[in-house]
Amino acid sequence: MSHLSILPTLVIDLDLLEIALQSEGFKVSRGGVVSSFDSHQSVELAAVHPSGLQLGWRRNISQPHFDLVADLAAPAGSGMTESALRRVLRRYAMNQALRQAEMIDAETVTVGV
Repeated sequence: MSHLSILPTLVIDLDLLEIALQSEGFKVSRGGVVSSFDSHQSVELAAVHPSGLQLGWRRNISQPHFDLVADLAAPAGSGMTESALRRVLRRYAMNQALRQAEMIDAETVTVGV
């Protein structure tokens, strides 16, 4: 029997995370529930892959980051959970770096004028 795991992440921006998830084929909704058998967890962002893999993120009360909520042993996502999550988080990091670079460019232009 599978159960939900709650893992810390470095995700702080749900907008960038949503873009990354959609790029990987996930259907994303703000708010929702991630379920596994008789275990359910409310999340701020829920994502479902066509394969059935469910991922969710909820705010970590003691940190500025969001925690991942997922059934890491679920049969629906078997064999793809780790690789899908790795791709999503890589895209998220890339989007975050690009956004920061754009902000630095904007500050440089403003200061230089």
